[in-house]
Amino acid sequence: MAIWVKAAAAAGLSVMISSVAISAAFAEQLKLGVSLPLSGPASLAGTSIREGIEFAVKQANQKGGVFDQDVKVFIEDDEGNPTKGVTAVRKLIEQDHVVGISGTYVSAVAAAESKVAKEYKVPMISAGSTSSAVTDANTAGDPWFFRAFPGSRAQAKQTASDTLKKLNAKTVAVLYENSIYGKSLADEFKSNYEGIGGKVVAMEAYNPGDKDFYSSLTNVRAQSPSAVYIAGLMDSGAQIIKQAGELGVQTQIVGSGSMMSDKLIELAGPASEGFAVSSMFEPSTPNKHGAEFAKEFRAAYKKEPDVYSAIGFDSMGLLIEAARRAGKPDGAAMQKQLLNMPDFPLSQGPDRTTAKFDDKGSVEFKVGLAIVKNGKREWLPFD
Repeated sequence: MAIWVKAAAAAGLSVMISSVAISAAFAEQLKLGVSLPLSGPASLAGTSIREGIEFAVKQANQKGGVFDQDVKVFIEDDEGNPTKGVTAVRKLIEQDHVVGISGTYVSAVAAAESKVAKEYKVPMISAGSTSSAVTDANTAGDPWFFRAFPGSRAQAKQTASDTLKKLNAKTVAVLYENSIYGKSLADEFKSNYEGIGGKVVAMEAYNPGDKDFYSSLTNVRAQSPSAVYIAGLMDSGAQIIKQAGELGVQTQIVGSGSMMSDKLIELAGPASEGFAVSSMFEPSTPNKHGAEFAKEFRAAYKKEPDVYSAIGFDSMGLLIEAARRAGKPDGAAMQKQLLNMPDFPLSQGPDRTTAKFDDKGSVEFKVGLAIVKNGKREWLPFD
């Protein structure tokens, strides 16, 4: 009887050891989450970002993955809605057990989601959210929301300078989306533009999802500005440009970084000719790492990448590399690595731009300017 008990105990111990070993093996798989607006007003950008994210994962897995296993990605559609975004992030963390998240695009959603990510100690890297307010909310030296490109403050400052100095526009009317993203860009643009000698003659707000801008554009036309600056998302931006053409608004139109996409040219049609936009990435980039990404993306998807796919590629690439350097799929360990990766190359920005995050989790680099000519964006050289 004693022998049987010992044998059973030994067998049970063997099963337990095997189970622990199997659990440990499965625990080593890197699980990452994605939250994006894949439906709704911001879905045009969301789908492009997703392509860049999936391309980064595909490349990593073709090279053996991480911890000798494929990287596994869970994707949630937040619809550009803060409430749904919080639900999406909680699902990714609590049910899918991800240790890092790429997301999201709409800044108001990112602000809500980042609070959940911080609560669970899961690093989150912006997949397009630009508002500086989201990184400003981080604790200095302990950020949990990262953005691997300049925020709205830096982008607006550069655009203000380019509008006055490169486009020679002395007066500007500002049309801005009434959101955390649009208002922060508009306020920063106005402050910087007037600070260097320009004059803002009108500030017109519109709501996310609006499609009729004729009234606002008629008011703007009456002011006869040298330029119109649009601070908002691509969908509305394309409609504003198109309707401005229909109304015969003969002025330079300048857009925020969300509008640096071929899709905007397609949506706005001939009215987009001459449109100027802040640009962090173009397929013709002088950034060698970005040029290599563009080449490989083009071969894989049979089309040109845009800034959204570049943002997605960088965002997911950073999470994968942070886990690899941490040596384990652990959010806290990955966060520490992200703060010490100034050697990691980014596809955006000038040549040799790297992920040198500041203590609030943001990366700064020179933002370029592109102008639509003959239906294509031409990127002006970096200063």
